[in-house]
Parts: sequence; C-alpha cells; structure tokens
Amino acid sequence: MGVAGGTRHLCGPGGHGAGDRSPAARGQRAHRRSRAGPQAVNIALPSRVAADRAARRAAIGLRVFGLLLFGVVVARVVQLQAFPSDQLRAAVDARVTGSPIDAVRGDLLDRRGRLLASTRIGYRVVVDPVAAGDEIDRVIVALAEQLGVRPDIIGRPVMRAAAENARRRAANTPSETDDSTRKGWLAGLGLKSARSELSRDKGLIRYVPVSGVLTRDEADAVAALRLTRGNREIRLPGVVIERRSVREIVGGDSVAPLIGKVGYRDWSNDREGKLGTEKLFQDRLEGTDGRLNYSRDALGKPLWVERGAWSEAIPGDDVRLSLDAHIQNVTAEELARGVEDANAAGGRAIVFDPHSGEILAMVDLMRDVPGLVDMPWWDPASGQERPTAPVGARFRVLRPDPGRSIEPALARNRCIEDIYEPGSTFKPFAWALAYEQGKLDPNEKIKTGGKSIRTWYGRRIEDVTARDELTWDDVLRFSSNIGMYHATERLTQDDLRNLVLQLGFGSRSGLGLPGEAPGLVLSRRDWNKYTQTSVGMGYAVGVTPVQMVRAFSVFARRGEMAGTLPGVRITASGPEDSRPGVIGDEVFVERVFSPETAVAVRQPLKAVVERMDESRLRRDKTDVPVRYSMFGKSGTAYIACTPPPGMRRPRGAGGYYMQYNSSFLVAAPAENPEIVVLVVIDDPDPALAPKRLHFGSITAGPVVRRIVEKVLPYLGVPFSPPEALQPGPA
Repeated sequence: MGVAGGTRHLCGPGGHGAGDRSPAARGQRAHRRSRAGPQAVNIALPSRVAADRAARRAAIGLRVFGLLLFGVVVARVVQLQAFPSDQLRAAVDARVTGSPIDAVRGDLLDRRGRLLASTRIGYRVVVDPVAAGDEIDRVIVALAEQLGVRPDIIGRPVMRAAAENARRRAANTPSETDDSTRKGWLAGLGLKSARSELSRDKGLIRYVPVSGVLTRDEADAVAALRLTRGNREIRLPGVVIERRSVREIVGGDSVAPLIGKVGYRDWSNDREGKLGTEKLFQDRLEGTDGRLNYSRDALGKPLWVERGAWSEAIPGDDVRLSLDAHIQNVTAEELARGVEDANAAGGRAIVFDPHSGEILAMVDLMRDVPGLVDMPWWDPASGQERPTAPVGARFRVLRPDPGRSIEPALARNRCIEDIYEPGSTFKPFAWALAYEQGKLDPNEKIKTGGKSIRTWYGRRIEDVTARDELTWDDVLRFSSNIGMYHATERLTQDDLRNLVLQLGFGSRSGLGLPGEAPGLVLSRRDWNKYTQTSVGMGYAVGVTPVQMVRAFSVFARRGEMAGTLPGVRITASGPEDSRPGVIGDEVFVERVFSPETAVAVRQPLKAVVERMDESRLRRDKTDVPVRYSMFGKSGTAYIACTPPPGMRRPRGAGGYYMQYNSSFLVAAPAENPEIVVLVVIDDPDPALAPKRLHFGSITAGPVVRRIVEKVLPYLGVPFSPPEALQPGPA
C-alpha cells in the first residue's frame, strides 16, 4: 500500500516528483543530494580506478603485442634477406644488377718504352628504336647529316630492328579481356600500368650501334642535335652516346701486323687479344675487371649500393717489346723504296740482335701490281679440258691477304707465316758443315767445267758466270752452284739433313706469335740425291725470314758463343730479364759449328758484300757511302708453282714460275757484329731478268746497306776502321 501509494504520490499530478518544477520541489531535491553526496562518491571511486587499471593493462598488452609483431616481421625480413629460399632467390637476384668496371688494358711499348699500342676512350652512337618512337625517321636523317653518311646506312639497321620489335609485340600482346581486366583492376587502385608497359617492352631490340668510334668533339656534336616538336626543341629521342675503350696502334702501319688486334670474346662483352702480340700477351695485358652491384626497384631504377658491393678494377701490365720504333720506321721506309724500285709485289725485312735474340724490326709489305694474272689451275674432277698456261704473263704468286686491305692489323705477318725457298743465302750453312768436317781444303782448286756440268746421276747444274776452276772461298764469293754440288757430295745425306734441322728449319722458332709456320724440310724417307744437291743451293727447303736471321746468327755471335744458335724473343731484355728466349724462359745454348768455323765463313761472305757495294755505287754514285763493313750472302730463287689441294698445273706450267724471290742477308759490322739484317724482295718485275737486274745483290742488297748505315749510328756503334773496309783478295 505504502509503495503503491508512494508511487502515486511521486507521479501524481499533485506530488513533488521529477516532473514538479516548482521552487519548493527543487529545494527539496537539493537538500536530499546534499545529505547523500559523500556516500555516493565513496561508492563510485573504486569502480573508476579499476577501469583505469584495466585500460592501462590493455594498452601495455597492445604495445607488447605490437613490438612482438614488429620483431617477428624484422626477423622474417632478415631471414628472407640472408637465407632466401630457392624460389625467392631468383626474384631477389633479379633486383640486383651487376655493372662491370672495365680494367684498363696494359700498353705495348717498344724496347725504349715508347708507345706502340694503347687504350683510349672513344664514343659510339647507339639508337633505341623503342624510345625513338614516332620520331624515328627524323632521328635517322639528323644523325646521317651529322655523321656525314647516307641515311640508309643508319636507317637500314634501325628500321630492321623496329620491324622486328613490331613483330615481337604482336606475338606477345595479351588478349583484350585479360588486358581490360588488368587495366580496370589497376585503375580501381589508382595505379598506372607501369609493369604492364615494361612487360610489353621486354625482349625488344633496344640497342642498335650506328656509328664507328667517334672523338669527344664528334660525340658532343651528336649530343647537341635537336628536333623541333611544336614550338619547342627536344633532344633526339632514343639516341645514346656510348662511352667505350678503344685499342689504338700508335706505332704506325708497319708495326700493326705484329701488334695484332683486340676483339670481343665469344658470348660476352670482355675483350681479348685475337692476333699478334695482343694475343700472345693477353694474360699480362688484360688486367682484372672490377664490379659494382646495386639494388633496383621494379622499374629498374637504381636504389642503393650495399657495403662491400664494389670491387675496383686492376689495370693490366705494360709489355715492353723488343722492337725499336725508330729502327722499325727506318726499315719500313727503306723496304718500301726497294719494293717500289724493283716494281715488286712485296717485300719482307727483319733486323735482329744475334746476341740477345731480340727482333728489333720486322716489316712486311704487299703492293698492288697492275696486270697480274691468276694461274688457271685445273680440276681433274671437273670433267673440263686441261687449260694452257698463258705465255709471257706475270702471274700472281703471293698468297692473297684480304685482311690487309681492311685494316693493317688484320694483315698476315708473312715474316713468320709465309715460307719461301731461300736460294743462295742458304749456301753458307752447307759450306760451313763441309768445312767443319775437314772436307774443304783451302788450297784445293775445284774444276767447275765452265758454266754447267752434268751430275753423276744426270742432272744439269749451271752457274751464272762461267769459270773453269774455283777455290772453296770462291765458291761462296761467286755463289757457284757447281761448287756447292761438289761440297754437298762430300757430305752424307744424314749429316746435311741433320744440320738443316739443327739450325731450326722445319720447326717454329719459339717466338710464340700465333700463325708461325715451321717451314718445310723433307722427311728422311723422301730425302734423296736430288734433295741433297738442291738443299746445297737453297732449294727443296722452305724457310721463313725469322728462321733465316736466327740461323745466320751462328756466324755473327762473338767469342765462344760464335757457332751457337740464339733463342728468338719478341720481348725486350733488361736488368730484370736478361736471359734470351721467349719471355725469359730457360735457354739451352745449342752449338752448331765451332767458333773457328763460324769465323772462317765471314771472309768469303765479306767479299760478297764488297762486290755488291761496288756494283751498287757504279749504278748510283749518290747512294749511301760505305761506313760499316758487312759480311753476307745474296739469294735469287725461282718461286715454286704449287697448285692448291686437289688441283693441277695447266699445260705449259712447270714446277716453278719464271719469277723470283730475291734476298740479301748480312751481319754488321763484320769485325764485331751487332745486328743481322735480311731483306726479301718478293717477285721483282720479271722484265728485270733479261737485263740481269733481278738478282738479290741488285734488288735487296742496296736496301740492306741503307738500313745498316742508318741503324748502326742510331745504336751508337762506331764506324768500321779503315782496314776493315779494305777489299779482300780478288
């Protein structure tokens, strides 16, 4: 009742409840709050503190959880970075780009440290057909005008690449449904389709070189080119100036075949020596490339370089060759003059140090001679009638060398690669062997029978000049074929053949240059009585010029070393490497003749040179005077007419052309030799033969004399004393 009544009282229309807004009611409520206040605060405070504590605990828990989560993420990142799975490694590696830092190739120097071949920085124009886009035609025209070439020279490779790119794009274009779905999804995220664009360009040709090597000024001129687009000028789109190292031969064309060529390794951008000394000393010249590894983003842009991702390039070592730049130039100049004077097809010359084995100069020239005729070789399998050789024609007798016309460094080095029959320059070797064996009595008179004789086996032997009898010194002095026949008949076939091999013929010299020919020496089975006679006259044996100067050095060495065969080297000897040989290898001194025999050969050979100089000065009194004594030998040999494999000679063609290799080989000064010089004039004009002006003493002898008279003063060798220049007995 009370509760019900109380309720009615509070809510009734006449009560003082919550709805009563009278002053009395408000006062009554305030009085009640003031009486109950302290108790209400004491009741609410414990619940609020508990709520704060719970909130703090929750916050701490969230922080701890966040830190733990962050630690897990960091640990996972470290694990992925340091120990990625095989599947992930491919993706990680793909974002790391390695850029090589090219090592500078070592220089090739002459024996005095002068530069022969070096590396410099050059530039090349490269076109990116993708970046060129719609402006590709204008780019081609602008580059052609600046580079001074026809537009098709540049346009052909660029347009070919652009056409191939169009074909590849067509083959790799995704379907319209897939493409639109991808674009819509990316657009919904507010992203551009950068990766899609990269995917579309992946595998396209974007590197087309269109120029040779340019200088810095030429490259700057290309970089400054502009195209007009609308009312503004823009750089040529897709045109890049590539910086690259260029190997440059600064020693001149004459040294180029010996220096050789540097090219690219197969399937790589690394460069290596391909020919000549560049190839021989590749390991010493190339150095060690450095490397820069950097991370990049999805668009391929560099991001950072990690610590330790840089390794510096180590330059290659310089190599000092035995060549002397001045001696090389002198030899080349005089050889060119001699080849021109004889209207010859070519010439070869070597200046050699007989004591150290160093090659001081090596020159090889070829010359275009109008009107040369190719021998019409016959192929028996062709079924055609055997042709007849043209009568009176001057045939092309030198092996073609197409690389020479492209670039001097691509020329074949005929001083070590092309063999020839040396003719009479070979006679001193057989003569010395017979002398060494005591078969040549200095007082003996050899009956030569005039100008020709028949051997016991019926072969006709002829001399250039008819003489009834000769001493053994005269045999060399007058280059008697008949006398040499008598000398070789006193030798066994084994002795003469073994001498030829002992002198280094039939094997490579050890020079180490690529392409060197071993020469040609017949086997013991094929060596017969004809060979015995022919070798004594300088036929039936194939030699190279470098083999000849080495062998002749047995007569030019001093003291106890006279009669020994030197090593051959293309590197300079010096305090750090004074041993002869190839790059300081061990050398075994091989004795061929006794010192007494080596010295005995010099006197008749000195008379040969005196006769050459007398003839030379009679023809041209203004030619260089004689200031140094020399001993040496001339040679004039027919050139072998050897058909290519599977072919035969035409009718009317014999075993030899009626064309010659004329040569002269000397050591100087005669009293104390410092150098050995050989000059070979390849195929002097056949029109000289009827006038007897084709001989080695006439075509090659003057060239040798001029080289000696210029080289020895340069080397600081004093002039020969007057008594050494006096002629010997007639």
